[in-house]
Amino acid sequence: MDADAEFEAVRKDIAEGRLSDVSVKIKAIAESTEDPFLVIKCISLQKAVGGGEALSALVGRLTSMSGKDAETDYQMASALLSLGFPSDACSIAGSDDDRSLSLRARCLMGMGRPGPALEAIGRMASPSVSDRCLRSEALDALGDHDAALKEAGMLLAGNPADYGVRVRYVSALMSAGRKKEAVKFVRDGLKEKSADANALAGYAMWVSGNVKSAGAYASRAVQMDQRHVGAMEVLGLCLAEKGEIPKARIVAGAINEVSPGDGAAVRILSYCEMKEGS
Repeated sequence: MDADAEFEAVRKDIAEGRLSDVSVKIKAIAESTEDPFLVIKCISLQKAVGGGEALSALVGRLTSMSGKDAETDYQMASALLSLGFPSDACSIAGSDDDRSLSLRARCLMGMGRPGPALEAIGRMASPSVSDRCLRSEALDALGDHDAALKEAGMLLAGNPADYGVRVRYVSALMSAGRKKEAVKFVRDGLKEKSADANALAGYAMWVSGNVKSAGAYASRAVQMDQRHVGAMEVLGLCLAEKGEIPKARIVAGAINEVSPGDGAAVRILSYCEMKEGS
């Protein structure tokens, strides 16, 4: 049986609940291949059934494959970050071009290091909209809420329909203690009756601690657009918060189908693990 067939067999075992020797099988696949992308699949599978030493060993196996090709290193680092391993991703993030600096900045934010993340963004020749959103987020994390809000406001002026920008603007308003303005912005957006507007309302309710309303808005957004990852993330988090862990995991799986490797799925699964351990 070749590696791909073995991988599919393990996926079937997981789907049917036969988990007793899954980690051993995953390890065997990872150790028998020189294909880093197959190892990434192994990490994703292992993360779904449990972490611990088995998961750490797989991550170590992947990072040991770095240093041969810059493009492959970038793809490996991106995958590690999306799977929730920012430190390991940062260690192989690559050169100092804008794309690599952007990845490194996201890794550093994931590691709780907003200062170095801000420095990495500052070294970029042409930061993208998402990079500038990250800069605003880093400024907020450093306590410079006025500068974070100014950056978010400039982004909104140039990209009023961008969902990520709107989320960042609402978050910056709240961090600056301007919750009433954030609420007004969200309510005005709801006049659009769009998936983005409802997803944004769900996000705002979630960060405000109103889980019931957050879930309702997120559900409405998903009904409007079944591929809206932002809404799906809020919905998954709300389900986990209410103790509906299996449903939350299903939402995480749906996100992975819509946007493979998206960090939103990892954040839901991590929240599920936290709730199960509490």
